[in-house]
Amino acid sequence: MEPVDRVFARDFSAARHTVDSGDGRDGSYVVTPAGAWCRRLFIVGALTERRGSGDVMQARIADPTGTFRVTVDWQSPDAIETLGYIEPPAFVAVTGRATLTGSGPRAYAAVDVEAINVVDRTVRDLWVQKTAGATLDRLEALEKALGGDGDERVATALRLYGTTEEDIRDMAGMVRTALAIVRPDITPGDIAPVAGREILLAALADEGGARGIGIDDAVAAGVRSGLSARDARAALEELLAAGECYQPASGMIKLI
Repeated sequence: MEPVDRVFARDFSAARHTVDSGDGRDGSYVVTPAGAWCRRLFIVGALTERRGSGDVMQARIADPTGTFRVTVDWQSPDAIETLGYIEPPAFVAVTGRATLTGSGPRAYAAVDVEAINVVDRTVRDLWVQKTAGATLDRLEALEKALGGDGDERVATALRLYGTTEEDIRDMAGMVRTALAIVRPDITPGDIAPVAGREILLAALADEGGARGIGIDDAVAAGVRSGLSARDARAALEELLAAGECYQPASGMIKLI
């Protein structure tokens, strides 16, 4: 699997240039002003808008610096079904492909979604911390390149955007703005992996009445708790097989 990059929304949305990959694989790199070369991205932010249905949906995801445009279509059926269950506002994590449509001042960068999940603020804050670190590393490389010490990618980014020391200071300010929203006590240890069936079981504990809950509503509850639609359905099958829930009527689920 191709690795993913982390960039802030303001940097990514300001991208106006692509560079051919040159490695024989499909797709180009979207190059950002801060020096990121993006082909696949991992972003976390607040889902603020969702529109469309069926085979194509669009959404906006905000981080502390700006907004990402994202699109999901029939080529990622699990992602489009999952997004359909998520009601804004909600923190979400997205993995997808970086794209640039148009050219020059009218160009705009977007993310073609491969996977999307609901997360919490802890995950968002940790993403901000790690993205800030990656961005500062790129800015340091740009600053060195201005003095004649940089690799080909850094030099290309400087040439494409005509980056100045003032630009670098401005982008460093963007990083400070992002970090200002992170809770001071946040640590990676605050996140622990939990099995999908346990997540769904907890989600269903407060759902349904005497008749239980509809299967589609059960999947929606799983998605709101961080599962993809596909994983929620798989977890539901596991709960049924384990006898932790049953179907009191067609299309209905009830916990034991």
